[in-house]
Amino acid sequence: MTSRIWFDERVNLGVKLGLENCRKILSRLSNPHLSFPSIHVAGTNGKGSLCAQISSICSANGIKTGLFTSPHLVMVEERIRIDGKPIDSKKFDDAIRKVREASEQAPICFPTYFETTFLAAMVAFRDSGVQRAVIETGMGGRMDATILVDADLAILTTISMDHSEYLGHTLSEIAFEKAAIHRPGMPLIAIKPENSDIQDIISDKAGKDLKWVVLDNDLRKWDAYSKITSMVAENFGWDEDTARCVWPGRSPDFGSSWFEGVNLKFSAAHNSESIKNDIGETSEIDVILLAMTEKKEIQEVLQSLADALREREINPRIIFTEVRTGRKPSISSDFLRVTLQSKYPELTLTKSIEDSYSAFEHSIDLAISGNGGLLVMGSIYLIGEIISKIILNRDLDTSEVMTIH
Repeated sequence: MTSRIWFDERVNLGVKLGLENCRKILSRLSNPHLSFPSIHVAGTNGKGSLCAQISSICSANGIKTGLFTSPHLVMVEERIRIDGKPIDSKKFDDAIRKVREASEQAPICFPTYFETTFLAAMVAFRDSGVQRAVIETGMGGRMDATILVDADLAILTTISMDHSEYLGHTLSEIAFEKAAIHRPGMPLIAIKPENSDIQDIISDKAGKDLKWVVLDNDLRKWDAYSKITSMVAENFGWDEDTARCVWPGRSPDFGSSWFEGVNLKFSAAHNSESIKNDIGETSEIDVILLAMTEKKEIQEVLQSLADALREREINPRIIFTEVRTGRKPSISSDFLRVTLQSKYPELTLTKSIEDSYSAFEHSIDLAISGNGGLLVMGSIYLIGEIISKIILNRDLDTSEVMTIH
């Protein structure tokens, strides 16, 4: 069995929070995660986008920068970037091989898919001479493998209900898990939540190390991350002027010029908070293409979408579809359509198309026949499937498309 096949089989191990596997394997690999300082980012929404911006400014200041994020859109190598570019496949395979060999030492460890990518990132960063890493948590913080990095700065984005089956059934429980990324004596930059109980949880954890970020209500998401990035730059004495970043599938203009006559916007929004934000921030919504994978909060998520559309007083054409590549099964497109219509009866033009790219092509046609505004949202895996197909159809260089700075 090749190491790549061994790695692919890690998917079958599912999700498992805990640190024992990674601690043992990192020790067997001579602790590569301690070879460089890290910036550690947690939160419900915006982690990846913020990490991408921080990576960009760090690299622009002449620092060889490693970036670890998840999930990936098109190829798994995206999870491990060096100076903005996805790691070379051969180097990825080499890092996976080293992780596999370390895991198979007695006593044998069984790292999950996420843990394996994290471990491979640490190996690759050390072997490539990375000087600083930017690390996105996978889920939560306290029991997430990424908590093991040597972080001299931690950042909390927004906190809302998500992954409740793993992190807790209340907002307070989830906040406690995420705030645990703070290291005593090291600064924690956190977006100040409106909920005073959540504020207290973060304050109690970080104490005098805490630096609040207060965001104006009219501040758009991408601009908000830029504000935090400026605070990071000030903390390390970096110059901001030379940084540029395009975050595939999330940056406001990514893919907007791919189809003439279509103002295409990708949104990774998949929970109540992010859906409300992205519906509110998208200037023109003529067509929505929507898919979602199974989650406990699905009724709340669809209610938030209905409420956001009602608040905007818009009735877009909505195409419901399904994804094949998600970690969890896709929710039936018919279920999504019927449920959303029950919550927003004003919807008059809806359709279910199971194949995601066929649904995308139909959405493009609808957008062209209307005002051109197409919003693709609901699942990061939907975005990945569409971008993958576009890259294949146009014979594009995948690594180049997925390079962020």
